[in-house]
Amino acid sequence: MKKVLFLLLAVLPFMGVSASNVSKIEYANAGDFSLGIMIGVPPHSHANMPSLSVDGMWGLADGFIHTKTFGDNGAIDLGAYIGYCNWTDNLRYEGRDYKHSYWELPMAVRCGFHFQFVQHLDVYAGFQGGVAIIHWSDTHDAVKTSDGDCDGIFGNYLGAKWHFTDGFGVKAEFSSDWIGDGIEHDNLPPFAVGVTFNF
Repeated sequence: MKKVLFLLLAVLPFMGVSASNVSKIEYANAGDFSLGIMIGVPPHSHANMPSLSVDGMWGLADGFIHTKTFGDNGAIDLGAYIGYCNWTDNLRYEGRDYKHSYWELPMAVRCGFHFQFVQHLDVYAGFQGGVAIIHWSDTHDAVKTSDGDCDGIFGNYLGAKWHFTDGFGVKAEFSSDWIGDGIEHDNLPPFAVGVTFNF
């Protein structure tokens, strides 16, 4: 999957022949707010649905890298991420059938670095940390029990946004979770796509 994103990032600059080098960073500027809505590959093998997520990022600083080719570039933003996914496992143990149902709510704080090579294309990477709230219920012999837990999240993300207008675009993103291993699964979608709004 990661190879696909690197290929995408390598090809996108050449997709628009009219796209020219930027003279400065256009997106994630200080004071900007971006809202992302994504649908992703679920991190669980028996998921009942794709992963859904929303992220909001505030621009903190921009234009602190001075280059001849790309002008005053580079930006840093800080924000939050929240997602949702549910899945079911059907197991047979010692002659008894068990049904395990789970839902998960990962929440993380994010800090990202942005760099812009061509107009409309925003390439970014960053780190994230937080918790995943996990709730599960077990059913066997018509008896249902439920419980919950929290799992740590710490990892990185890598993505790209293509802006059709100053306020709207599409995005693709890879995430990794170095620590989280709740219920023997990672807690974040490995790959997600969606839309982005810039305010």
